[in-house]
Parts: sequence; structure tokens; C-alpha cells
Amino acid sequence: MGKRARSGSVGVVDLARELGVSTATVSRALNGSSAVRAEQAERIRAHAAARGYVPNRLAKGLSATRSRAFVGFVVPYVDTPAYSTVAAECARLLSTDGTQMILTITENDPERELRQLREMTASRVAGLIISPSAGILEESRAILGALPVVELHRACGIRAPGVFSDDEQALMDAVGHLAELGHREIAYVGTSQELSHGAIRLRAVRRGMERAGLEPDRMPTRLLEPTRRNGRAAADELLGMPNPPTALLVGGGALSVGVAEAVRASRFRVPQDLSLIVYGDPEWFALSNPALTTLRVSYAELARTAARLLSEALDVRESGAEIAAESHLITPEFRLGGSTASPRS
Repeated sequence: MGKRARSGSVGVVDLARELGVSTATVSRALNGSSAVRAEQAERIRAHAAARGYVPNRLAKGLSATRSRAFVGFVVPYVDTPAYSTVAAECARLLSTDGTQMILTITENDPERELRQLREMTASRVAGLIISPSAGILEESRAILGALPVVELHRACGIRAPGVFSDDEQALMDAVGHLAELGHREIAYVGTSQELSHGAIRLRAVRRGMERAGLEPDRMPTRLLEPTRRNGRAAADELLGMPNPPTALLVGGGALSVGVAEAVRASRFRVPQDLSLIVYGDPEWFALSNPALTTLRVSYAELARTAARLLSEALDVRESGAEIAAESHLITPEFRLGGSTASPRS
């Protein structure tokens, strides 16, 4: 009969060494934190059970009295689901591990962004999730380079992991859908090319036009800072043209809200007079009449990935290893609603 493992003889350090992960990752998995991937957590718990691991409740109680780590969440705005939903979900996920999130808003102002990053580092945050401004300053990049950082939505040329939406195929499919319906006068309202995702989205729309046999250079295009107000103004301008487009495609969440508001207030009926495809995942898109055809982005999945990447980056930093600068892509879903139809002959 084999020897039975002595109760409590195996510790978190032993488990981490045997599994090749950090002690923080083992602790999170054993405590049920959602910051650890499900398959990894299951593997850790199974190994702990097989090794006869028994948690030290006294040590756990003592550790709970220590100061909790703080991380920063730096975004340009919080008045759109792309940021508000992700911020709320990240804060919830990180808090399960005892990490508190500090939210700061840059309003896409590089100088303000720098001041806030200085304040964050002075407050000794453990790491950051950031959606950088279009004109991010070199000093800001230097600050980010010294911390565990996760880029969200936008890249700014630093070596860091990031989570982004992989918009190319969905936007090409959207253009193809409009072309199949017979639209030739398609207008695009998108994010400024100064932002990394703005350039990628415009390129995808132009490729979709070419693939459909249309001329991208003839496509009315408005590239703007992604705000609700700018979306409204762009739609008003496009619909006021002597020969307005028969279809509007929007490549941005905040812009989509503004465009939808402008269209609803106009004389154009959707989809009889105008086909409309929007971007994002606000709940009211599905409640519109008709329901809007959407490039649906899972903001919950973006948040889960960002929180996990930051937790992993903090673990790696604790171990002294180099943080891998991997990009994680979330693919939007092209969801057909009732806001697209063939143009009037």
C-alpha cells in the first residue's frame, strides 16, 4: 500500500513550481478567481487535489488584511458602451482578486493623458489598461513602457499585450451585403486614421468596395474623432447632399449612436429610403424599429480578455520574466436586422 500524502505538506509554491506557473496564478485558481482561464484553473485545481493540497486558512485570513493592489484604467471617454461596459466589467473581474481599479478619462487629450499617467505612477499603481489618445506623447510612452500594460481598442507603438476588435472581415461582409442588395451609393462614417483601428477599418471598407466591383474613391467618407456628436454631424451632412447615399455604413460605436439619432430625426425612412449598418453592441440597437443591422462587438469578451491579460502581466512582472507583447483579437459578428433593403428604383 502506497504512502499517503501528509495533509498540508504541499504548498502553493510547490504547485506553482510543478505546473510552471506563478504562485499568484495558483492562488487565483484555487480561490475561484475569474482572472484565470477556465481550462488553466481546472488543471491547477486537479493537480492540487492529486497532490493532497490543503489550503492554509490562517495564512489566507492574514493575507486578506494586507493592502490591495491598485491598477489604472485610462480611456478617452466613458459615454459609450465600448468604454463604459468594458470598464464596469473589468472592475468587477479584477475585484474578485482583490485588485481595485482606478478609472481616469483623458478626453483624447495627450497632455491630460500625460498628467494622469504621472499621477497614476506617483500613486504606485501596479499596472494599467489603456486606450491611448491619438497623439500620445513620447513621455507617456516611456511611462507605459515601465509598467505592466494592456492596450485596449487602440495601439500606440509600445511593447505590450493588447486586446482589439478584428473588424476587417465583418466590415468587408457589411459592404458585400449592401452591394448584393443593389446599393452603389454607399457612404462611410468612420474613426479618424490617426487612431490605429480607424486606419484598419477604412482599409477594410475600401477592400470590400473593390471586391464588390465598386469604386472606393467615389465613396463619400467622413473620418472623425469617435464621438456621438461627430456621428450626428456627419450623418446630417451626408443626408443633406444633393444626391444623398442610399446606404450608410458606420465604423465606430459612439459614431453609430450619433448617426442613428440623426437618421431617426431626418426625413429618411429606414430601410425604405436609406439602409443603415451600425457598429457596436448597445442594447437599444436591437430594440429599434426596425432592429438595426449591426457589426456586433462583444464588449464583455473584450473586458474578460483585458482583465485576464493584465492579471497575467502582473504575474509575469512578479516573476521577473519579460511580458509577451501579444495581440488578442475579438471578431465582431455581422448581425442582420431590418435596417437594410434594396434601394428604391
